[in-house]
Amino acid sequence: MGEIIELESFFKTAKIDIEKRIRDSINAQEDGKKIRYFLKRGKRLRPILTLLAFRACCGNEKDYEKALELAVAIELQHSASLVHDDILDGDSKRRGNPSYHKMFGVEDAILTGHRAIVLGFKNILDHDAEIIETLFDVWDRALIGETEDIESRSKNLRSLLNSEDGFYFDVILNKTASLFAGATKLGSQEAKSPKYLQSIFWEYGKYIGIAYQLADDSYDMNDGKIELLPLSWIAKQIDAKTKESLVSLIEDDGLSPSDSLSKLNINAQSIFIKEIRRTQHLAERLAKNNKIPDSEFKPLLSAAPIFIIDKFMERG
Repeated sequence: MGEIIELESFFKTAKIDIEKRIRDSINAQEDGKKIRYFLKRGKRLRPILTLLAFRACCGNEKDYEKALELAVAIELQHSASLVHDDILDGDSKRRGNPSYHKMFGVEDAILTGHRAIVLGFKNILDHDAEIIETLFDVWDRALIGETEDIESRSKNLRSLLNSEDGFYFDVILNKTASLFAGATKLGSQEAKSPKYLQSIFWEYGKYIGIAYQLADDSYDMNDGKIELLPLSWIAKQIDAKTKESLVSLIEDDGLSPSDSLSKLNINAQSIFIKEIRRTQHLAERLAKNNKIPDSEFKPLLSAAPIFIIDKFMERG
């Protein structure tokens, strides 16, 4: 319980630092007001994890401001990706407010999103080349994941079930988990950690990101918004006869995914929860790796995976 209280305190303090640095970064921009609109009410999970990784790797106090620059770059680019996602998904709401493109138009949303991405990169130009390369790699992976996700929407459930077993997780790894993995790796890089420790933090963030996306898809499914890609993964977890019945109800009878799951008594939530917990435990195990230096922040790494999913799993 004490670790959770300390982690909550760390999140609160880190978020204050991040918000101040975000304000400083965008106030000088001509379109700062517009960028500020889609940054509102963000949970700042990824940048907070950057700072937690930096602290857990015993980063020097004099480098904390540079770690903050990385944290803000991650947040700017993540938030910009949500602006573009909302256009692609046709979502009219984001974080309880009208989506950016609903407020300012699609053209403005595309361009302002790109401006935020560029601003994120500009903020880290004086960082080590390896750090900049990591951020480029993360952004490239996210774009690949988005492309894979869009391509999956042109397929029906049968064709998705015939795709590679790991396709759903490939999309998650690229689209969502790479940003979490990059966030924690960047924190370790700014702390001048050795390569093996950077790899540990990449994997640690990756598992948190997987659990986060699984929880998000579980939330959608519980809310009746069921996309075929996560549904195809659910279908692969059940027995062959039930799977065929599910496909037939949706593809042949035209029943909705939600009604089909209900009719067959398939508890998708329990399947998701089991995988979420398994993935969280993988992150926790990495957090306890004896190669990570002992410090007051190491126990917070172990507490973070469940804390993030259980306390911060909200829309947006």
